[in-house]
Parts: sequence; structure tokens; C-alpha cells
Amino acid sequence: MQKILLSFTLLFSFLYSNSLGLTQKDIISLKKIKSLTNDEMMKYTLMAIAIKESSLGKNQINSKTNDYGPFQANIKTVLSRQKVADTPENRAYYANKLLNDVGFATANAIIELRYWRKVHKDNWARIWSSYNTGYKYKSNTGVKYAQSIFKIIKKLKVEYNL
Repeated sequence: MQKILLSFTLLFSFLYSNSLGLTQKDIISLKKIKSLTNDEMMKYTLMAIAIKESSLGKNQINSKTNDYGPFQANIKTVLSRQKVADTPENRAYYANKLLNDVGFATANAIIELRYWRKVHKDNWARIWSSYNTGYKYKSNTGVKYAQSIFKIIKKLKVEYNL
């Protein structure tokens, strides 16, 4: 009986010990992201968004929605925030900057999250939802997105001890 219980425990641990499929390089990247701010929720939010949106920078372009970089910033939002005209040249320049300047991409994500944090008065579920759906945070898409971010954060804390 003890052997069966031990086998079951080992199998269970093995199956769920890397449920996000993170590599050692991914863990290093997450630790770098975590070091960028002292705000605990912002740290975990940035890590979770980078995982959810781009698989930690492995998929940085979504040409359907015009989102770019490790945090998948929407190009129209970036152009508006930068107070520049929405031209093909500016789109190309800022998309390239989001793809190749991690500092710019991270700062942009933090600014976006701070905006929604102010709007939603520290309600992180709504902040996460709005990061993906804007003011449609009560939509099914927004709610599901927020739930997925929460699940990733929980795994980062419990399973990966980050």
C-alpha cells in the first residue's frame, strides 16, 4: 500500500511540477521581470501577462490584433500614449520598438496596468480583464482572461516558488 501511495505521489508531483512548461531560461526571464518593481501584485501580473500573451517573448507578434512585444501591447494604444500620429511609419517604428526594446515594452505594460489600476481602484480582477478587453472588462472574454492570469499567478507562487 505504501508503495502505491508513494508511486501515486511521485507521479502526481511529476505531472504537475511544471504545468506551465517553463524552461530554466524562462525562470531566469521571470526573475528579471519580477525584479523590475517592488509592487508585489505588479510583479506577478507582469510575469503572468508575459506568459499568457507571448509565451515569455517567444510569440511577440499578433498581426490579427496588431499587438506586439512580450506583453502584447496594442499598437493603437501605444501610438496614442506616445502622442504620435497613427501612420504606417509610426506603426512600424513603435512595433519594432516593442519587439526589440524590452525596457520600452515593460514600461509600456506598467503604464497600461497603472492606468487600469487607477480606473478600477486596485481591483486586480478588473485590471487584468481590462488589460485585455479595455472597458469591456465585464465581457466573457475579459472575465476568462482575468481568470487565466489569476491561475498563472497562483502557479508561479505555489508551484514555481517565484
